[in-house]
Amino acid sequence: MKKLALLLLILSVASAEFILESVQVTASNIQPDGTADVSETIKFLVKGNFSKALYDSGFKKTDDLALWSSNINLSDVRQHVNPAYVVISNFRLQPQPRTGCNPLLDLCHGSLQIGYKVSPVYNNSKGVSGTGLFSVDTYKPRTTRYVLNPNALSFTNTEGGNVLLEPDVYFTVQLPLDATLLEVNPPTKSTDLSGGMRTLTWTDMVLVQFSLIFEEEESIDKEVGGFFANSLSDFQGMLRSQNGLAFLAILGIMIGSYIYITIAKKKKEE
Repeated sequence: MKKLALLLLILSVASAEFILESVQVTASNIQPDGTADVSETIKFLVKGNFSKALYDSGFKKTDDLALWSSNINLSDVRQHVNPAYVVISNFRLQPQPRTGCNPLLDLCHGSLQIGYKVSPVYNNSKGVSGTGLFSVDTYKPRTTRYVLNPNALSFTNTEGGNVLLEPDVYFTVQLPLDATLLEVNPPTKSTDLSGGMRTLTWTDMVLVQFSLIFEEEESIDKEVGGFFANSLSDFQGMLRSQNGLAFLAILGIMIGSYIYITIAKKKKEE
């Protein structure tokens, strides 16, 4: 009986306790091909000496999210996008040192900062329909429409399959500066469409029939500039090709011939 009591005491002392404080997921830098940057900040309380030691041990392999997820054992210590619908690249994981430690309560604050890029799934250089965090449609000249893909998100779901955001979970979309908002459902808890940070934030709600649609119209000056930039790039690429020298020789002959004919014509007129 004494041995059993001692074992239970050891297990209680050596049990890690982490308490979720908040999860902030932000999508930004949305591109015309549907790619976007995603940043996540996951904050939690670290309670007890064993938990502190376990947290600190993770700094030996800071880029291993699976290790952190196993150690902390909180369901929200993960990426909140669905890899079945997006391609994840440029992954970065930055665990932060413990802060705000309270010796009386025997707890500290810990956090993980995660960043990565999400893109649509491609098949033979063509984007697969229904993939990516945003689907894009250039349905008229210089205008691109963006539609958020809820299937690409990986939050808690209700039995009906809708995204459930707890009071401590926040999902934010940062719109391009020149975007025009067309549709948002359900209404956000926080909206800031002024200044340099045009953001929509959802939290503490069930996202029933979740929808976000906005448009971005390219200016004529930008379109013309892009045309000449692409033309210059194509011209430079052609010069670097196997036929580049031959093209320059022909171009030189044509220019020389034009100059010769022009001079000869002036002399004849004189």
